[in-house]
Amino acid sequence: MSLRATNGIGGMIALALLTGALPAHAHPHARQAAASNEAGSRPVVVAVRIVREDGPVLVESPRGIPVETGTPLDRGKVAESLRALYRTGDYADLRAVLTPENEGVRLDFVVRENLFFNLVRLEGLEPPPSEATAVAAMQIGLGQTYRKEIVDEALERLRETLREEGLYRADVSAETVAHSETHQMDVIVRVKPGPRARVSGIQLTNDTTYRDPSLLSRFKIKPGQAITSARLQRGTGRVSKFLAKKGHLSARVTVRRGEFDVAKNAAAILLEVRQGPRVEVSVTGAKFSEGELKRLIPIYQEGAVDPDLLEEGKRNLRERLERQGYFDADVSYKIDMHEVQASAWQGTQETITYTVERGDKHKLVGIQISGNKYFDKELLKSRLQVFQGAFGSPGRFSRRLVDLDAQSMQSLYQANGFLDARVIPWVEDNYKGKEGDLFISFTVLEGKQTRVASLSIEGIKAFKEEELLGVIGSTPGQPYSDFGVSTDRDNILALYFNEGFPEATFSATEERVLPTAAEEEASVGAHHGSPPGPEKTEESRKEAKPSAEQADEVRLVYHIQEGPQTRVRRILISGYEHTRPGVIRREVRIKPQQPLRQGDVVDSQRRLYNLGIFNRVTIEPQNPTGTDTDKDIAVLVEEAKRYTLAYGGGFEVQRLASTTNPTEGQVQAAPRGILEISKLNLTGRADTLSFKLRGSTLQGRALLGYSAPNTFGNSKLSFQGTAFAEKTRDINTFTQSRYEGSVQLTDQVNARNTIFFRYAFRQVLVADLKIPPEEIPLFNQPTLVSEFGVTWVRDSRNNPADATKGSFNSADLDVSDTYLGSSASFLRFFYQNSTYHPIKRRFSFARSIRLGVLEPYRDTVSLSFPAPTTPPLPTVIPLPERFFAGGGTSLRGFVLNQAGPRDSISGFPVGGQALLVLNQEFRFPMRLPFLGTSLGGALFYDGGNVYSRLSRISFRTNLPAPTLALQNPSLPPSSTNVPMCVTNCSNELNYFSHTAGFGFRYKTPVGPIRIDLGYQLNRPLFIVPIPCPANAPTSGSNACVPGSLGQMSTRLSGFQIFFSLGSSF
Repeated sequence: MSLRATNGIGGMIALALLTGALPAHAHPHARQAAASNEAGSRPVVVAVRIVREDGPVLVESPRGIPVETGTPLDRGKVAESLRALYRTGDYADLRAVLTPENEGVRLDFVVRENLFFNLVRLEGLEPPPSEATAVAAMQIGLGQTYRKEIVDEALERLRETLREEGLYRADVSAETVAHSETHQMDVIVRVKPGPRARVSGIQLTNDTTYRDPSLLSRFKIKPGQAITSARLQRGTGRVSKFLAKKGHLSARVTVRRGEFDVAKNAAAILLEVRQGPRVEVSVTGAKFSEGELKRLIPIYQEGAVDPDLLEEGKRNLRERLERQGYFDADVSYKIDMHEVQASAWQGTQETITYTVERGDKHKLVGIQISGNKYFDKELLKSRLQVFQGAFGSPGRFSRRLVDLDAQSMQSLYQANGFLDARVIPWVEDNYKGKEGDLFISFTVLEGKQTRVASLSIEGIKAFKEEELLGVIGSTPGQPYSDFGVSTDRDNILALYFNEGFPEATFSATEERVLPTAAEEEASVGAHHGSPPGPEKTEESRKEAKPSAEQADEVRLVYHIQEGPQTRVRRILISGYEHTRPGVIRREVRIKPQQPLRQGDVVDSQRRLYNLGIFNRVTIEPQNPTGTDTDKDIAVLVEEAKRYTLAYGGGFEVQRLASTTNPTEGQVQAAPRGILEISKLNLTGRADTLSFKLRGSTLQGRALLGYSAPNTFGNSKLSFQGTAFAEKTRDINTFTQSRYEGSVQLTDQVNARNTIFFRYAFRQVLVADLKIPPEEIPLFNQPTLVSEFGVTWVRDSRNNPADATKGSFNSADLDVSDTYLGSSASFLRFFYQNSTYHPIKRRFSFARSIRLGVLEPYRDTVSLSFPAPTTPPLPTVIPLPERFFAGGGTSLRGFVLNQAGPRDSISGFPVGGQALLVLNQEFRFPMRLPFLGTSLGGALFYDGGNVYSRLSRISFRTNLPAPTLALQNPSLPPSSTNVPMCVTNCSNELNYFSHTAGFGFRYKTPVGPIRIDLGYQLNRPLFIVPIPCPANAPTSGSNACVPGSLGQMSTRLSGFQIFFSLGSSF
């Protein structure tokens, strides 16, 4: 005996009724007796199974169906069980089979399991269209139930997309690959595109006054060209742009394809052009440039003329005038249609004339808010769009903005329980008798505040009440508002959705109670929760005055219907080819036997995209419409192309210094080329190998880089390695060879803390030197460093590019040793602490301290001043490894890297073994014409210096000045008797510098553009050689050698200006 359902649920129900239903019109007693007799004669169900058609048992004693073991067989329950199994979506064909067993019957539901769409891959496609466009056109959703007719419809849509791209002869076929273990079906679509159709001719329907060749020359599509949708769109766009420039804003350009000629593989293009009237816009009563009109009146952007767009243009013109101070401006427009019969053009012209009555120019001189008790004025003013005039600006004012600001404040009050609150604006013209001055007063009528008397939540099963109270703002004692209830609803449903309850619903009922009754309810034991929703921040709650006149309170009841919880059965990963499955699985936050959380889905997609090796990541539940609460989750990835090749070239011609005569030059040409090759997903672990070459006759550079996330299978670890080699001829004065290599392991401890472990090697060689060694640029100086290091960073800034709140800490420790291959042995420590403090709502204060120490050991000695010049010379820390300061990000009273000790002979900075830098900056907003609030200002103080060693750090402000005297004071000055330093000649300059200044900050998405002007208040004197005169010979027996004229004392320029991008510190 069997019940079968093969043609839908209707047939299944009918079959069940025919096999077991009793007459509906039977007498109740007769039905009861019949049911009792039938129950006594019906066999007992001893086993229930779900069995696949080919024999394997899928489920023993399935849950969630009416039929149960140990009960008499009920054909009605069997039919209902068939319905329930069908609704799960897991099965495509069901039937019930009864088999006698152990003095009863075994009920088998024989099924054919459904398959679900998974990977859709196209082979043989030649863009256009792109593979992504073609797959999207097929509209096959990941995880949907597989049906052959769905594939057929998808192929037809794909053929239509290919025809749009001129592939009329494309042959499209599909092959399906089933995966029985995962119940997934891959669809492999094979495309034989064939030759792309060509344009057989252009058939133009010209309903304009312009000649056909004029339009066709803009269309730029000629017979014989391949047909693609992009080419046709570009052609129509050019024609539309041509007509718009002529004033035909209502012009319509349409293109269609003619019949396809199979023999010629070609189709005609039918181009239809209708110009419409020519539109002319003019403004009387005010002057606007043509560019301004095109920005303010949207008919130019939309390419159409209709009343809504004209009204919008009217509002835009009025607001522009209001921003210029014409607050009483009135704008109207009229449309005039007439025929034009001119030699240049004939046809209908539509003239749109905007008439402006500007009125008197005003200035908003003050804004006052009164009547407010619950919120302070600062909070209310922060919501205003109007603002008071300042230097060079009349302020911002319009009647519409005033009404919007009043409504904004009123909404704030209503969201915090003042349901009857009103804000009344009043504008006073000619304030205090001064013509043109405006003053705005906002009068707040707060009224009574309605609060929550009690809150009860019904229908909670999946959560504890405390968990829901953590996201609810309308708790007892807190203000009541519809906004607060709406926020609670969103928070509660978000909590349920994120725990796998997609069908959860929320409703609320409220009952007003008298304050006395409410107090009694609260004293019984009402819950005390968090303050109201996001409209009232923590800061505003601190500033709010809690005393408010109380209105009737509200008893709230939240009703929740949770619905079934969706849980994860399995994670099915597919689509990868080179990537190791473990790499993908490690990034997927969704876990089996856990609720299907939407937050985990989004986080998994984000983490997979962050690997940088996938073009597309799709995560969907399999069988989404089925009633089965346990879902397989399909994770489908599309790998990006692994190889990237970039190349380029250039040619440079410039006048360079001569190699034989330092006073002459010669023209040289320097061709250059660039080649970059990279391979993504090198070993299937999301790692990347890149190789970059750059070469010219002046410079050759090679860079090899390797990066790998998830090092050692740990998502918090990442590895980077680089090798770098460069050879540069610097303007024919010297040749530099640089070799660098580093490896670094990054440990992202948590969201704020990061630790870096690294080894680095640097070697710089200088050859063909044609200048004194001290004149070699600082970071091109010869050096050999081999070091291990570790860095700790803690970053809690709210915006690293332009922080206003939070802190930044970093500590760096490096060790370089001759046993490691370094030229010197020394320890390096550097610490930075920066904090950012908001003041009110638009001001902030930032401060930073930086401390650095270099400590030599073993055979390396500390710097001495003056430095020894006779052999044997001691081993000191290489010049590029020392501390330097000065510039727009450290001490703004110095030029870049000019702070600290200097060479006692040449006067050049030589760096130091200790660094102490203090920075303070007060940042404030500015409101200027055209720039608005994008430009801010800053007052800053920088203090500190670079010191010769740690023990020499000093806070003294002034240094003794060096004294000079002739080598032989008894003789007159001559070439052999020049002034030389006598005392205080070391140029060690261990003092504490003080710099004050101001700057401007212009906000951009990548950080502020900064202009800083600083002045150093205490500039010491130091010794430098007297420079040679400009006309002095530089070669021969009478050549002027630097230092031959003696020494002199000087000081750095006190005033500095810096232009840079990014935060100061």
